[in-house]
Amino acid sequence: MDRPLHTAHVELTEILSRLPAAPPARLTLALDVPEIVQRVRSGQLPAALLDAETDSHAVIVFGGVLHVTGSNARSVLHAVYALHEALLGGTRLDDTLNLQGTFHLRERIFHARFDRWPGTRADVRFLAHLGATHCLVSHDWQGSRRSLQGYVTSPLFPHAVDAAEVASNHASLRRLIDDCTDHGLGAMLWLTELPCQGGPWVPQLEREKFLSRYDSEVVSDSGTYEGQVLCFSHARVQDFYRDLLQRFFADFPEIETLFLFGLDSSGEFCDPQTCPRCRGLSRIAQRDRLIRFLSGEGGKVRPGLRVLTTGWKWDRDTTAFLRHQRGLPAGSGVYLAAQKDGWQCERQSHDFMHEVRGICRGHGQTFIGYDNFHWGDDTVHGIGDIQDFPFGIGAKLKRWHALGADGVFDHWGNSPEDIWSNSVACRDFFLNPNADAAVVCHRLARQQFGPTIGEHILEAWRELEHAHVLLSQACLWSPEQWPGWYAGRKCWPLPGHEFGPSNLAESRQPCRTAGEHVLNPPDFAEALQAVADGWQQAVPHYERAVNHLNHALTAATDEPVFYAFWWHGNAPTPTRREHVTRQKRYVESMLAVGREIGLHFALHAVWENVGHDAHAYRQTASALLAKDAEACRRAAEYFDQLGKPRDWSAHYHAKAEAIAAYLTDLGTVN
Repeated sequence: MDRPLHTAHVELTEILSRLPAAPPARLTLALDVPEIVQRVRSGQLPAALLDAETDSHAVIVFGGVLHVTGSNARSVLHAVYALHEALLGGTRLDDTLNLQGTFHLRERIFHARFDRWPGTRADVRFLAHLGATHCLVSHDWQGSRRSLQGYVTSPLFPHAVDAAEVASNHASLRRLIDDCTDHGLGAMLWLTELPCQGGPWVPQLEREKFLSRYDSEVVSDSGTYEGQVLCFSHARVQDFYRDLLQRFFADFPEIETLFLFGLDSSGEFCDPQTCPRCRGLSRIAQRDRLIRFLSGEGGKVRPGLRVLTTGWKWDRDTTAFLRHQRGLPAGSGVYLAAQKDGWQCERQSHDFMHEVRGICRGHGQTFIGYDNFHWGDDTVHGIGDIQDFPFGIGAKLKRWHALGADGVFDHWGNSPEDIWSNSVACRDFFLNPNADAAVVCHRLARQQFGPTIGEHILEAWRELEHAHVLLSQACLWSPEQWPGWYAGRKCWPLPGHEFGPSNLAESRQPCRTAGEHVLNPPDFAEALQAVADGWQQAVPHYERAVNHLNHALTAATDEPVFYAFWWHGNAPTPTRREHVTRQKRYVESMLAVGREIGLHFALHAVWENVGHDAHAYRQTASALLAKDAEACRRAAEYFDQLGKPRDWSAHYHAKAEAIAAYLTDLGTVN
């Protein structure tokens, strides 16, 4: 039996064993059921049920027989899950039962979980529930797990990764892939090549140890703070990768695609100005060479292998990016975010995205939408919140579907035991990307939390979506305008002091257009003001969302959320009360930080507009400064109460006091 069919059989047996009444005397759990084929050909069931390349399922009773079927083995498992949900929702097992669904966006790629690699079988089962087709088995920050040499050892450089670490990674990856296969999921690997010493996030002793892992003759300077990097122009390095590809795919032939990421996370290329072998070869040309090598040599040992690149940092030069994408092989492609990285609030569909999509389509390349469908790096970190925004899931998936993307990729993943409503929204909008989001979210809110709480939750989600739409117009600095990297928390907006990073004028995202609409103003002061305007308009919606969540919390109970049945792991799922509490923490924290970020960017815009004239700034900015000081106090009070993140409250208190001193002439501000 096909492994996903076996999993479907096990799940269905468990479901039917819990029925209060006896199930139908006969049932079929299979592909190519003659009765189903006949009904498809007569037009009674959708043609997609006979298309193995499309994920389509049906659960139907006729003639006293329960048919649980699908277009492929993964879809049969979807049919079992659909039946389980229907039964829990009160649907009867009789001749009126007729459940059908067809998934859109051919490739739906998720990480097994945000942390604790490689996760558990329950994490993979959760991905199957939400409609994934593939698991991206590593994250870009996971050390040796983001390189081929993290799983297999080559005698050419046997100390590239410590042997015990390789053995552990190898065993864990095999278990993860086996769990994926059992649930009908393909596997993909994220690589951050070429390996280098790493930036300031890497301990100095580890940076020094890197130099002992490879011979000095095969490394070169990256020309950045990431230090020495493996030089791909050296023949021994190419032999090394050729050997790694053979060894890796001999052990893990299930890996279909490599996501190649560079210029970050300890991945770099040689400095074109100083490397004796790569001199004159630009970084993007070095990237292209590596893609062609991995695709060509990898394709010899793993036929059909794809190697995808990304827009991250590469697409700042739009013209060069488009030219180089045209030159990549058909076995390549791109996973592209609208603005450098995945954002929760970002909803853009601009001309550059359409151009890249057109190139990929014309050259036989894969185009994957790179996005955030769960946790967002553009939020407050480490506070134990749940970041539900299901209206946004609908908007994002509708955007990628309209663009004709071959698939989508959820950048960060989540913690499946938390049963985020976003996960359920992913499933629903995969089944119908053009569905009315209000209808889908209304059903989801009432199902997940119950009819009374659900109405308040729905209104909170609606307000949050209004805020995200407004903020989407100003996704300009990644990550400088994100809470975790926002330098303004420690930078006072006062003459003689830094407003933020000195390169802020150069680091904003390139100007993007959508027809006649300009998304990223080319003028620095206008760009700063755009962020300020976005937050000023979004704040009232966040405030109303908090109010709705407060109402929901007063009515919340300690029952489990409805979709807790998606989770079979050991960790407990949150009650409805806990879920609402943690959702409220998400909205409140973003309100506290966002209000102040908007005012800081507004003050920076004033500073630019007055030509850095301290006297004119004082006259113009006093009212805004008073608002910023108050926003800092409110943020400090909130994070005082929350108790985390560490030092944030102190930074906000210090900033408020400095601004107050400036406004009241209490001496020199230091």
